[in-house]
Order: sequence, then C-alpha cells, then structure tokens
Amino acid sequence: MQSIFNQHTGISSRAHSLKRFLLPVAACALLLGGCKKDNEAIADTSAPPVLNIVSPVEGATIMPGGRLGNATTADYNGTGFAINLEIVTKDTVTIPTKESLNIRNTAALGQPNVNLPGFAASLDVDLIKPDGGTIPKGTNLASLFNIAGTDDTPGPGVTTWVSWHVLESVAAGTSSFTLTTSVTDRAGRKVTATRLLKVGPGPNGALSGEALTPAPKPITYGTVDNPDGPTVTMIAPRTPSSVSPGIQTAGVLPVPPTSGALFFIQVSALDKSRNGINVAENGDGTFGKPAADRGTIEDKTQSNAGVNRYVPGLKVTFDVPLLQPNGNVIPAGGNLAPVFNTAGSELDPSGFVRTTFGWSVGGTLQLGGKTSVTIKAAVTDAAGKTGSTTQVVQISPVANGQLLTPAPR
Repeated sequence: MQSIFNQHTGISSRAHSLKRFLLPVAACALLLGGCKKDNEAIADTSAPPVLNIVSPVEGATIMPGGRLGNATTADYNGTGFAINLEIVTKDTVTIPTKESLNIRNTAALGQPNVNLPGFAASLDVDLIKPDGGTIPKGTNLASLFNIAGTDDTPGPGVTTWVSWHVLESVAAGTSSFTLTTSVTDRAGRKVTATRLLKVGPGPNGALSGEALTPAPKPITYGTVDNPDGPTVTMIAPRTPSSVSPGIQTAGVLPVPPTSGALFFIQVSALDKSRNGINVAENGDGTFGKPAADRGTIEDKTQSNAGVNRYVPGLKVTFDVPLLQPNGNVIPAGGNLAPVFNTAGSELDPSGFVRTTFGWSVGGTLQLGGKTSVTIKAAVTDAAGKTGSTTQVVQISPVANGQLLTPAPR
C-alpha cells in the first residue's frame, strides 16, 4: 500500500511520517486525504539539521594536484580526493533534494545546485581547473558535486549524502586550506561544517590522489579477510537506518528519480600495510574524453562482468538481486563495484593512504519478501590481501528514495 499511497496522494514531498507505521488509523486517513508532512515553518528551533564532513577525515592530508600552471593541454590529474557529506534532519522540516546518480552541472559553477539548492560548499584558496582556468576562492562549488542519495533515519528525519571527486588542483606552495560547507532547511535554519585540510605532497613525491595509489591491474579476490589487508569501513547507509528499495511493481524499471532506491553507500579502505590499492580515481578522466566520464569510476559495460576496471580490487554485494534502469539484473552476490560513481584518495593522519568510494543506488532491490538487505564490501590490495565489512540494513516502507525528501521547486 505504501508505494501506491506515495504515487497517488500528491504528497510526494513527504510520506516519511508513515515510515514506521506509528500513526493511528485516523491520522493515516487524514494523510490519505492529502495532508502534507513537510513543515516549512516551525516554532521549535531545537532540532536543526546536522551536517558532517565524513570525507576527507579529520587531519587528512590532500595532494596539491598536478595542474600547477597554464600548460597547453588539459590535465585531469588534480587533487583526486573525495568530499562526502552527511546531512541529517531531526524533524519533519525537510531539505529539498533531487537524489540522483548525476547532480553535477559545471556550467552552473558559483550558483546553487538545482538538485540541492539549500547546500553550499567553498574553499578559502583558488582552485586550478583541468584546462588551466581558475575558480576563485569563496566560489560556491555545490554544482560540481556528483551524486546524492538519502536513507531513512529512525524518527521523523532522514539522512542525505552528497559526494564529489575533486578534479581540480591547488596552487604550488599551498600548505593547507579550509573546506566550508553549509545547508539550509525549509524553515531557514542554516548549519555549517568546516574542515582544515593539510596539503601534500605524499609518499614518493605524490602530487595527486591518483598518484597515491598504483594503477589498476587484474586482481584475484581473497575469500577470507587477511590481517594484513586493508581496513574496510562502510559509513553509509547510516547506522541505524533503513533504505528505500525502489518501486516493487512487476515490469516497472527503476528510472531515477521516480522509481529507484536512491540510497547512498560509502566504502572506505585504509591501506595500513602499504601494499597499495589499485585505483584509477579519475576513471576515464583524461583529455579528449566526454565530460561525463571525468571524475567518475562508473564502468557501465562491466555490470555483468563483475569487475570495475578502474578499481579491480573492490567487491560490493547485496544478498538480493538489483534491477538496473536498463533492465539488466545483477544477481544476489554479484559484484556491484562497476556501478559505483566516485572515488578519491587522501593521506590519513596515521600516514596510510585512505581511498573512499561512493555510490547512489539507482536500481531497485528485488526483495522477494525480504525485509532487510545485507551489504558486504571487500577490498583486495595489490598484494592479494583482503579486508571486508558487512552491514545489515532494514527496508523502509517508503518505496522510493525521492519520496523521503521533496524535490526542489
């Protein structure tokens, strides 16, 4: 009933109040009559949103990037780190978001991101673009972010995630810079998060996130964890949370944002043995390639093959099949790494290289009656050592991730 309710009552901006089925019958009847659970103004200001910078980690060192002057050709071998943000709402005041596998619009640089207009991000240093141009310090960088996804946090709020692989460089001699981010909800409550980031170079004179990791090569996945393997963590979905599975209607393909799951997964691997994790953080981000391929590790043609050629050691699985928007089905236990979107590397405060991967799930989980999904993420390094982590996530009764937040007007 939940998906039918969401599609036909005209309250797609918020069906979240029903997500725990805690409302009495009378309240449900009122909602079916068209009540909108998206409060634009509230008297209680005690529960503003929470904004966390989860990547880079506190104390991380970022590489300066290889684009340090006006060269004659474009250079996409920039800083190569990932910025991932967690936005948690605590009440029924929402933050309009269009969850998507692509929220990026470089032509709108300096303007709000139309897919998340309440969000802003800036640096206190200039950025050097791959073509040699300059993005002045203080510019709103929100429209450069790549993806957004939302999971169903316990209580009246939700958790929204946004991710960006940074293709740009900073000027030579930069020793540190501050990342400033903010988000404003529909009641006008604004929260800010900042992070001071040190600037490399890294081991062996590495100038970019790409140079922190060895180039991709064929990898044989380990079957068991090795104590000398990477330390793997999964920060998103947020714990505890539930996730929207996508519209569970036979014959309906997941077409983001109208019917897919649209929750976010973040996997982080710490190379504590310094064996190297084989990654091309820029994906196909080289001069002459289409703009859409720059700064993303999505390897679309490999979703049936099970290996992401940009990060062959990454293996992420669900214990249920995933129906993709193109009609392809990745079976339960199949490797989902080829459809991951973003990657970036930084130098952890411990001195080890940390690589972070992000994915907004555009497909539909084929649940077959299950009420949870088990997500396993494993990373095998260049020495064949494997580390992994597993998370069991409950299924939200809100069928489509876009229904957890109102779409921007």
